[in-house]
Amino acid sequence: MMQYDHTKSMITSRHLLLLFLILGGLAGTCIFIFAGVSSAMVFYMLPVFLLVIIVLLSSPISCFFLLYIVSYLVMGFGRYITFPLPVGVILDLLILFNFLSLALHFIRGNPLGKVYFNSFLLISILWMLYCMLEIVNPMSSFANWITTVRSIGMHIVLFQLLVFISLDNIAKLRLFFKVWGILVLLGALKAIGQKYIGLDRFESAWLYTFGAHTHVIYSGIRYFSFFSDAANFGCHMGLAVVVFTILAIYEKQAKRRFLYIFVVAFAAYGLMISGTRAAIAVPFAGFAFFIVLVKEWKWIIFGLSLLIMAFAFFNLTTIGNSSSDIRRMRTAFSFSKDASFNVRLENQKKMRTFMGDHPFGIGLGGSKHANEGDAIHGIATDSSFVFIWVETGIFGLICYIILCLTILGYGTYYVLFRLKDRRIKSIAMASAAGLAGIMVAGYANEVLHQMPTGQTVYILMGVIMLSPYLDKKLSDDIRTV
Repeated sequence: MMQYDHTKSMITSRHLLLLFLILGGLAGTCIFIFAGVSSAMVFYMLPVFLLVIIVLLSSPISCFFLLYIVSYLVMGFGRYITFPLPVGVILDLLILFNFLSLALHFIRGNPLGKVYFNSFLLISILWMLYCMLEIVNPMSSFANWITTVRSIGMHIVLFQLLVFISLDNIAKLRLFFKVWGILVLLGALKAIGQKYIGLDRFESAWLYTFGAHTHVIYSGIRYFSFFSDAANFGCHMGLAVVVFTILAIYEKQAKRRFLYIFVVAFAAYGLMISGTRAAIAVPFAGFAFFIVLVKEWKWIIFGLSLLIMAFAFFNLTTIGNSSSDIRRMRTAFSFSKDASFNVRLENQKKMRTFMGDHPFGIGLGGSKHANEGDAIHGIATDSSFVFIWVETGIFGLICYIILCLTILGYGTYYVLFRLKDRRIKSIAMASAAGLAGIMVAGYANEVLHQMPTGQTVYILMGVIMLSPYLDKKLSDDIRTV
């Protein structure tokens, strides 16, 4: 007589999966009949959403890139759909999700990068605390403060920590630049499509309402891609030109070098069609800083020659004036004739009349949510540094300038005296030169804290501070081989 084997179950995992699919299909059909197509689609997408969440939680590096990609694209998507939450809150939730993924990764005993405590991180934390203390500023309100403190004060610390922990080897660093390069290409291609194919109805609605005053000008339309505005787009393209040019110079692998050159070419054209005159300061200042960092005479001579020729082309000739894009860029070299630049100087004079009474500023968010009767009402800050001065006062501006000079000082010191590995040195050099360029543009345009430029700046700061530790790790690996 055959004995029944109690160790074998008649119900297998395949049976359970089939049962769940049948029940899910029936439930989805009922929801479709009684609640409509939208509710049914949400129900059917729920398992996919949960699967994505599980995959992301098990892969901190995927979470990091999701955070950066969302910060890059979210402003563009905001023209087409209405998000259930403010954009800043969405980004904060993704940052929190990153740290949750890292915590779970650590609990499971998987290796993570280390947090390298350094003086720049300390200065960043002090700056964050200063911004948080702005809540007691009598000129501020909690609603204005909470909408501004995260992007201005907190993200600079949080992104550095994420860089230390998530981008803990050169392969991941290269992957970041690859992802960023692809996003830059998408941004440039979108702007090129706006110029040669045309704007869609959502972009046209934004352009001729919110952007009409600044984006429809005598020389034509300033194209903005999926960025918040043309200034943000143009300056970001300038940042990409500097960083990826330097990476291409030192890259030995043909495929990566080709990608970097491709990015530079498209980003340079994106810069031109943005119509943002301050954006041209990014490559000029960035490459000038690169010349300071490089110790090879061939690159010093080449770089100086290129800068002199570019300056002469824009300032001393009329070549290319048939192009409205070149004509507008050429006006960036004639400050006294630049009406918008003179308006900004006049606005800064008006601000000086009342800022002497506010050494700690008018409070975070105060300049963007001014009421009629406020001293700042109707006066545009139009500059990241002026924005910091107005909202945090002269003491805040001094702290912020110290923070910017510190990271450039560290980048210079590491490249000239500390870093040995050529690959890490090129990445640190590109990051430092890019930051120098975008900071100069930050005086003329309010771009240093906008998505995605602000997040990119914070990541590059973290990359510079991470570079000596990666350099040491690589040298130790070579010794042990």
